[in-house]
Amino acid sequence: MNASLYRHIAEKSGVELRPARQNQLGQLIELGVPEEAIHFYREAEPARCAEIAKVRLWPIQHVVEENTDYVRGCYVCPHGYVVFSTTVCGDTFCFDLNIANSRTSSPIVLLSHEIFDETTTKEEVTAVAKRIAPDLATFLNAFVSGELDLDPLYPDSLL
Repeated sequence: MNASLYRHIAEKSGVELRPARQNQLGQLIELGVPEEAIHFYREAEPARCAEIAKVRLWPIQHVVEENTDYVRGCYVCPHGYVVFSTTVCGDTFCFDLNIANSRTSSPIVLLSHEIFDETTTKEEVTAVAKRIAPDLATFLNAFVSGELDLDPLYPDSLL
């Protein structure tokens, strides 16, 4: 990732990107986010919600809250899916930490906000985790260009 990409995100969203504080980065590390995300936030944390084309990229404080306190994230985070971005409809973009190389990089998946609760199993989440990007850099490039897929998968029983 590079300064040009960060500049485009700031310009298109109208939100300042700034280096995160060390204690905030520690919170991301505790969530298990991959090193590429730590690097991004170390250099370019959104000062507030950065929205482009109905997708919201969140600052660290919201990422932590999303995964510990909010209904969507707190149900999927224990299964290895860390929410860092959402759609305006409430669907979530997550780091999929269930992949072998998840310490340095991880795929980004889209999950619906409508189908998870405290009884949801890892297998149920994995079955509807729609692969959106192979890594954060690819996700951010699609975010800034407004080309992210916003249609989550649903279990057959909901169709």
